[in-house]
Amino acid sequence: MTSKKLLLLFIFQLLLPLEAHNRSESYSKFQFLNLESGVEVRITGTIKRGIFEALNPGKKFQSYEDFTNYLDDAIILGDKCKLNQSVEFNENNAAGVLKFYWDFKCSTLPSNVSISLFQDLGVTHTHIARGVIDGETIPEFMFASQTDVWQINALSQPNTNQSSYWGYLISGIEHILSGLDHLAFLLGLILLYQGRNLVIAITGFTIGHSLTLGLGAMNVLRVHSEMVEILIGFSILLLAVEKFFKHHYEFDKGMKHLIFASIALFPLALFGVLEPLLVLGLALFLTIYLSLTYHYSSPWIPLMITVFFGLIHGLGFASSIAEVGIPQDRLWQIILSFNLGVELGQLAVAFGILGLFALAKRYFSQSYFSSIHNITGAVVFSMGTFWFVTRAMGI
Repeated sequence: MTSKKLLLLFIFQLLLPLEAHNRSESYSKFQFLNLESGVEVRITGTIKRGIFEALNPGKKFQSYEDFTNYLDDAIILGDKCKLNQSVEFNENNAAGVLKFYWDFKCSTLPSNVSISLFQDLGVTHTHIARGVIDGETIPEFMFASQTDVWQINALSQPNTNQSSYWGYLISGIEHILSGLDHLAFLLGLILLYQGRNLVIAITGFTIGHSLTLGLGAMNVLRVHSEMVEILIGFSILLLAVEKFFKHHYEFDKGMKHLIFASIALFPLALFGVLEPLLVLGLALFLTIYLSLTYHYSSPWIPLMITVFFGLIHGLGFASSIAEVGIPQDRLWQIILSFNLGVELGQLAVAFGILGLFALAKRYFSQSYFSSIHNITGAVVFSMGTFWFVTRAMGI
């Protein structure tokens, strides 16, 4: 009995230390302009407000002056460059993004760039920089630590920093592993599907994630990041509701369930940030979704559903990558690298959880295993409810 309890405790311990949705990343765009008097370097840095707050900057910066001094020293271009003025920054409330602006004057083109921007606040934080020299794009670079150096080479040497494909693959793996809501959604899929249908569902999630990431990278898609976070919480909640309640959703009781769902969600319109029409739309989607999944067991259902949910989850990263952009000449290679990392990370987590469930099924009785399954579903339900309600309330 002791070993069974220890295994159960280990399963749920895996859920505790993980962080919330977004990868901890910041971005920058460098413009190198050759002038008669030298080289001007204009830099725009961005970070999502939620990611910045998660880094807990209040512990390091006691005043506004401390923060601006930190930003002044965050980018080093060498002895031949001088910062024209103190760094400026502003907050784009609509997009939930902080923006920072540097302006350097250099006697010659810098040979390399060092950036220590927020890596000291979070050990997993990465910074992605891209640059343009007189209108010509140079290879971007991913700063994974404060010791990394970006080589600013002549355009005749474009391959010096091409190793970033591997960096994007690793970033894709970290993106899925560091997001508790991504993992909670994946856990919900594992609770709902088995075997071939589970593989189809996970692949569908990646397809949807890839589509919105690509559209964001091409600047085709601009999204309201706070609304995306709300919908991500709703998608997790919906999977848990499907596990426990979909067998109640008969087509002839659709109006009854729609009214009940609308009443349950309506306080979010009164006290939160959701519009009444959107609340009604979510209630309608919940009712139709649960009715369809109950009455149709085709293997294509999980594919279509998870493609849709993947579109929503992918919007979270698309909103970030749209701010910085990625080089159009290597767009698809980078997207492929990143999403390959996402798929590898998802499969690793899925097989890990399935292995734990297999052990539990082998060593526990059927009733005990069923309890573990239901408790896990309750954990997913509580996570989805917490994220959905707190984000919808603007907390």
